[in-house]
Order: sequence, then C-alpha cells, then structure tokens
Amino acid sequence: MVILIIILCSTNAIAQTDYYYYKGNKIPLLLNENKVCLSISKDRQNTIKRIFANVKVLKKIEDDDFDIIVILQSEFEKLTSLDSWKEDAKSVILSHSYFTTDKTEVYVTPYLNIRLQKEQDIDLLTLYAKQYGIKIVKQDPLMPLWYILAVNQNCDMNTVECANRIWESGKFAASVPDLCSDDMTCSNDPMFNQQWGLQNSINTGIDISASAAWNYATGKYVKIAIVDTGVDMTHVDLVSNISNLSYDAETNTSPSVVYRYHATKCAGIAAAVKDNNIHIAGVAPEAEIVSISANIEYSTNIALKLANGITWAYQHGVDIISNSWHISNHSAIDEAIQNAFLYGRQGKGCVIVFSSGNEYSSNVCYPANSNDSILAVGAIDKTGARANFSSYGTTLDLVAPGVGILSTYPVNQTASDSGTSMACPHVAGVAALILELNPELTVTQVNSIINSHAKKLSGVNFNVNNAYGLWNNEYGYGLVDAYNSVINTPSLVYIQNDTITGTSVVSEDYIYVGSDVTDRTDYGDVILGPGNITLKAEHTVIKNSTTVPLGTTLAIEN
Repeated sequence: MVILIIILCSTNAIAQTDYYYYKGNKIPLLLNENKVCLSISKDRQNTIKRIFANVKVLKKIEDDDFDIIVILQSEFEKLTSLDSWKEDAKSVILSHSYFTTDKTEVYVTPYLNIRLQKEQDIDLLTLYAKQYGIKIVKQDPLMPLWYILAVNQNCDMNTVECANRIWESGKFAASVPDLCSDDMTCSNDPMFNQQWGLQNSINTGIDISASAAWNYATGKYVKIAIVDTGVDMTHVDLVSNISNLSYDAETNTSPSVVYRYHATKCAGIAAAVKDNNIHIAGVAPEAEIVSISANIEYSTNIALKLANGITWAYQHGVDIISNSWHISNHSAIDEAIQNAFLYGRQGKGCVIVFSSGNEYSSNVCYPANSNDSILAVGAIDKTGARANFSSYGTTLDLVAPGVGILSTYPVNQTASDSGTSMACPHVAGVAALILELNPELTVTQVNSIINSHAKKLSGVNFNVNNAYGLWNNEYGYGLVDAYNSVINTPSLVYIQNDTITGTSVVSEDYIYVGSDVTDRTDYGDVILGPGNITLKAEHTVIKNSTTVPLGTTLAIEN
C-alpha cells in the first residue's frame, strides 16, 4: 500500500509539471489524462511478462535498456488492482502523455538530454547526477557536449521535473526531457499514415518533411491553380479550401467543370484540408484551390485552351500554377507561361510547376522543358529511387513523391496513383508554404529556395555544378524539402495601422510599411516618429500612406 501512495504522489507531481525549457523559454505541456507511460528495465523480465499479460498496449517505444509502453489510464487502474502490482511497482517508472501547443502527443521516457557549456563541465554533470539520483547513460558520439541521462524508479523527481531543475541551476547549456512523439500525430486525418510522401515511417527521411514545415506555415492566403481536368469542388476533404474563383477553358466561363478524376487527385496532394478527421492532408493544407478545367485528351484546340487557363490564372491573382500534363510544343503555351512570369503576382511572377512526364525518357517533356523559370518535377518511389517512368534530363529541377500516392478522388473518395502528375503538386504545395511566409518574393527567389534546399538523396551522385548547387541528371537538385525551404525563407514584417515613436529598431529581411503594402488586408496608415526610428532590412518598402513627423530621424539600413 505504501508503494501505491508513492506512485500516486508521483502522478500528481507530473500533472503539475506542465512545461519544459527550450532556449530559455518555458514550452507548455498539456497533460493527457487518458494515457500512462510505463518504463521497465529489461532485466526485470518477470515484471514485464506479468504487465504485458494484463494490459492492452497502445504503443511500444523501442529502447535498448527499457521496455517502454503506453497504455490507457483505465488499463493502469486495472493493473494497480492486481495482487502482483505491489511487487511490480518497484520496477516501474511511471510517466504521462502530454500534448504540445501544436497538438502533437508526446510520451515522457526515462531519459533526459543535457548539453554542457564546456567539456570540463562533465564533473559538474556527475555531481548533479549523484545529487538527483540519476544515471549518466552515455556521451553522444557526434555531439560530444551532449549527454544522455536516465531517471529510475527510486528518483524523487520525474524526468520533466529533473530536466527543469537542472536547467534552472544555470550551469548547463541545455536540459531537455526526452519526449517521444507518435510519428503520425502531426495530422489527425485517418489516412495520413498512408501518405509516405509527407512522412515516411518505413524509409526515414525519404519524404518532403511536411510535418516539421507545418510548424511554420500551412499555405494560408496563397492561391494554387490546378490547371487540369477540373477539381471536384464539393469533395468533403477539399471544400473548405476551394476558392470562389474557378474557370472552364472549354467554355470560357465559370465555374469549372469536372471532366475526369485527375485534377481532384492533384488538388488533394497540394492542399487537402488537414486535421479535419477526414481522409488525408495536403502539403499546403490551408491554401486556396483554384480549379481551372479543360477536357484534356478529349478536346480539340486543347493547347489554346490550356494557354487560356494559365492566362486566366495569372490575370485573376493566382500565386502558383500546378500543371500535371504535357502536350505537343505550341507557341500559345509558351506565351501564356512567359506572361504569367512577367505579369503574375503584380509583377513578381507566378510560380509555375510542371510534371516532367511519364515517358520513360531521358528528356523532360514539353512544356516542363520550355522555360528556365518553370519548376520541372520528376517522381521517386518510397525508397528514394527514381520511378522508371519518370522523364529526366538537363531541364529537370527536382524530384518529389510520385509512386503509390494516396489522394482525394471524386466523389468524396480517396485513391492511390503513380506518375509525375502526383509529384508536381507536392512542389506546388511547398511553394505555397514559402509564399505564406513571404509573399513579396519573386518567382526566381521562390525557385531558388526550393531548388537550393532540396534533399540530397543517399546513393545519388550529385556531381554537376548548376545554378542552385550540385545537380544530378535523373534527380535534379534532389527531393523537395518543405521544412528546409520554409526555414530558409527570408523573414518579412508588414507595418500597418501602427505608430512607432521614440528610439526603435525594426530588423527583418524584408520590411514593408504602409496601409496598402499587402493585398491580403488593407489596414490603416502608419506614423513613424517622432523619435529615432531605424528600419534594418535587405529590402525596405515605404508606401505613401506612411507619415514621418517633424523631429524624426528615420534611418534605413541593410
């Protein structure tokens, strides 16, 4: 009975520990009262066998020294009612499940990770480990200032408390509890675990790193045109992201028409709604989908119709144009594409993405090969190998997931398909993430971010020096990387409906000042001063809706 009281006290302490430290800031943790995490040393085989025989295990976390399992709170209560629990409890480290601020579920393991300020601080770490009754497990071989430590069932503090106490000593560069997340909890969409292109649980890293990117951007405010056979605009997993804009190139009217399923699949890959408990998630799950339809393969004058679709897109404020098709060379297509680069997005240029083609060819298909500003995208499978059908060659920019890709399908269904058609909208979605963070970037800048920060796949010889770095004839600059792209997107601040006085420094990569500096929202005018105001950026724009009063020193630096 005494042991049970100790465990309950430990549970209460865990419930009160609702944060950990990251870069000196408290990061909130919301207790999940429905689950419990049990860690048992592997040398306690009898205890492990009894516990496993009496509970339903929701998740088992792999480790060399512990059997770590997650069970329901109700299962734990059943466990504590057993006669064997009094003895088994002596071998169990009890912890809880939490939710982070981005709704990721994490499980607290027995481990904590500590970084020394300098090598000589190992003696200090040894002292704290002895004081708190924790074990130094090992030094990280590649980052030798980092150490792994572990609590045990006799410690007075749980892992989170212990990590916090060590950080608060001020003696160490970092002290973080080991929080093991469920790989698939970055989306609650029931089929997300089948979307290997967004997060590959079998071949780690052979994906576009979408989950990490979503911490920074989801494509909000950005319009992606799907120029294709017409998107099912009533699809349950798309409808919240469907734009009021649409166009049918067959009739030159709106709304668009669904001729076949192909466009709906492309739209779902680019921008299916995330966290709605329905089907899948798109790469840019808050982007607007603009459906532009044409009866591709079954209509005359189709080149002119597709050129009209591209023209209509840039003339109606679309940011990104995704094209999963190819066609015979045609000057009208060239003209429409060039005009979209010149005049789209108020002169910054639309981002235009094309599939490289499924022709088993060493030459990228037209129109993907027709203009250097197009992002030409080939396909890989879930192992990272180029799909054998994926056309490649000197005009290929990069590759994206394109084999066995699950997406939306008319009517309110899902289906898997393969092709460079599936790869193309992955890249369109990544472009939307970038433009959410910085809509002032030109098409050239967006292309540079995507190409220069692609993943260099293992086993591929990237041996050609090209405009955006090392390149390969079959893989381009590599696998599109959403996370690496967004974290390398230049920062932007809009100063609108504001008054800045006194001594103030605003520092970003891009600074835009004035009521009408963005077409997302029109706010009130800006007053800079009186005072000493410094705007420090590589690119600063001040619109005439900005007032600088007498007595103001305004400095613009780069």
